[in-house]
Amino acid sequence: MKPTACLLTALTLAAGLAAAAAQDDSKWTSLFDGKSLDGWVQRGGTAKYAIEEGGVIVGTTVPKTPNSFLCTPRDYGDFALELEFKVDPRMNSGIQFRSLSLPEHENGRVHGYQCEIDPSDRGWTAGIYDEGRRGWLNDLKGNLAARYAFKQNEWNHVRIEAIGSRLRTWLNGVPAADLTDDMTAKGFIALQVHGIGNREETMQVRWRNIRLQENPTPSPEPPVAEAAPAGPIVPAGAEVRKLAEGFKFTEGPALGPDGRIYFNDIPNNRTHVFDPKSGQTVVFREETGAANGLFWTPGGRLFACEGGNRRVSKIEADGTASALADSFGGKKLNSPNDLVIDGAGGVYFTDPHYGRDKSGLEQGVEAVYYIDNKGKVTQVAADLTKPNGIILSPDNRILYIADPGAETIWAYDVEGDGKIANKRKFAAVGSDGMTIDTAGNVYVTWKVEVIGFAPDGTEVARIAFPEGPANCLLAGKTMYVTARTGFYAVDLNARGLR
Repeated sequence: MKPTACLLTALTLAAGLAAAAAQDDSKWTSLFDGKSLDGWVQRGGTAKYAIEEGGVIVGTTVPKTPNSFLCTPRDYGDFALELEFKVDPRMNSGIQFRSLSLPEHENGRVHGYQCEIDPSDRGWTAGIYDEGRRGWLNDLKGNLAARYAFKQNEWNHVRIEAIGSRLRTWLNGVPAADLTDDMTAKGFIALQVHGIGNREETMQVRWRNIRLQENPTPSPEPPVAEAAPAGPIVPAGAEVRKLAEGFKFTEGPALGPDGRIYFNDIPNNRTHVFDPKSGQTVVFREETGAANGLFWTPGGRLFACEGGNRRVSKIEADGTASALADSFGGKKLNSPNDLVIDGAGGVYFTDPHYGRDKSGLEQGVEAVYYIDNKGKVTQVAADLTKPNGIILSPDNRILYIADPGAETIWAYDVEGDGKIANKRKFAAVGSDGMTIDTAGNVYVTWKVEVIGFAPDGTEVARIAFPEGPANCLLAGKTMYVTARTGFYAVDLNARGLR
């Protein structure tokens, strides 16, 4: 399913699934009585499983042991399974289904389908992995709605349907994985605690309200994606509204997991947050290291380009900040400016040079880099004049890089694993920041306007602002713009990716 369809229909599907569940309550069987693990079978490693008050199964990690599985005593073929889970942000886990433990397969190693629990910044929770056999069958690289449906440090609801060869999952009502695979028609269900190697810290995952319905009626198919809005992108009479003022230089708008908009006042070393519901703007973070570009991950962490600190940072929910990248080739970065996260949790970021004597530039080049989800930093483009804004197409196949030094927006094909190729001129304007809509239209900030370009480079929109815009963000159908001393918004006939 396309990300746009997921985004537009999540609430409808959630309501439909809830209604269906309510009508079929008599057909559901609880797999856990809330009191005892009698009948469940532990296989694999020696992680600890216990029961907490309130009918919760708790799985606790143990060092130096392989993946552990708490398995149902019987097998299931066609079924719908629903449960809730809450997981430590430092670990991953999973829910096995149609799984097996056979002597002839690696001496009884548990293998079979797994609904992933992935609290990392990649955000592939509810993707389908084939444990102990083929690896990933249906990741969530192209499903932005499902990746952002995960709620860090909260209870999450999962639904798994296995009917014939069709396997489907939902996360908090949002469609996630959907594939056809006939390798295993029947097997047990299990709760996984992933191995953690030699790490000594204790991590836990919890499950509750585990229930199953055999031979269920398949859930309805998702609605067809909403067509692109008719008419011009900028509606007649569109009003540019000032939401907040009194800043020195605003930058880096980003949509948070709470629906609020975060942005920076670079000279004042502050991150502010605007609440669309109340209209209020408050300080979120101080001493930001002259943070510029921001990006919230599916794992609920805030990534920031801290130009003054010469690093890309990661800010946890408790406010703790650490470096994702601060050097390349043993030399300090210049002044990281903007960033974007791909479908695998990797980060592209620009590293121009601002604010210091160029004779002391350690890198010797103003470049673009990629951080993979294991932390490895690679230089992916080093032939630009002054790379600045950066954005990915909705399908993650095209990377756009603004080069205001050359007054050009460049486009590259994304080849995977951070690699880019086929550099070409997309638009003959520079830009500071950029945003994109579900149709693939790219919006750039240039001089005193935001200009929109269709995927073929044709101009499709132009909006003037009272101050020169530095960056922009399309969230829903509202474009938020950081422009020097002010923070602005305008409603468009287009929709952001989230």
